[in-house]
Amino acid sequence: MHSGVGRCAEAYEDAVMTKKSVMRHPCVDDHAGPWTVDKVLALPEHPARARYEVVDGVLMVSPAPGWAHQIASTCLVHRIEDAIAAAGAPFLVAAASNVVGESRLFIPDIVVVDRSAVRRDTVAVPLEAVLLLAEIVSPHNRAADRILKPALYAQAKVPAYWRIELEPEPTVLVHELSGDTYREVQRVTAKQSVEVGGAFPVDLDVTALLDDLED
Repeated sequence: MHSGVGRCAEAYEDAVMTKKSVMRHPCVDDHAGPWTVDKVLALPEHPARARYEVVDGVLMVSPAPGWAHQIASTCLVHRIEDAIAAAGAPFLVAAASNVVGESRLFIPDIVVVDRSAVRRDTVAVPLEAVLLLAEIVSPHNRAADRILKPALYAQAKVPAYWRIELEPEPTVLVHELSGDTYREVQRVTAKQSVEVGGAFPVDLDVTALLDDLED
């Protein structure tokens, strides 16, 4: 079994290989020195719609997600949005939004954040205002979403983390913060109610996530 260090190294290597696999961009390729959150936020959109994230000076670039990924994300966001409204909970949910710490910028697939942290001109929300971060696993980001990102999100004390696996069948793995790490508390493959960070319940129908797509 890999050690924790070995797993994080594997995830980092996966992120580096992902960066090499996307289209070249002069603003990135000509950059020298460590990256900062402000520098990454100032980058123009990647020509292939790749996502830019930064961890302690290191830039990570992920290819734009595919249709199955986007359909699942949209379905889950709508479910969470309806649950927030039904509970009258003081949160907002969005897909692929900027979340920042002192030296880190993430673009999780789904973000649930305290409503007070968002204004009309908000570009990025602080990690400390986030209730839930969720990542949908794709072929190019398996190690990052299963190992690296949950470790970093737990380090930032984000209360809840969901990992959504689309293969072989859609599954939502619900994690809650326990000390300095996450523990899996539910594995949802059908219709089931889930507490979002202990703040409000959401009724999931995981079997319907990809209903709009042909096999």
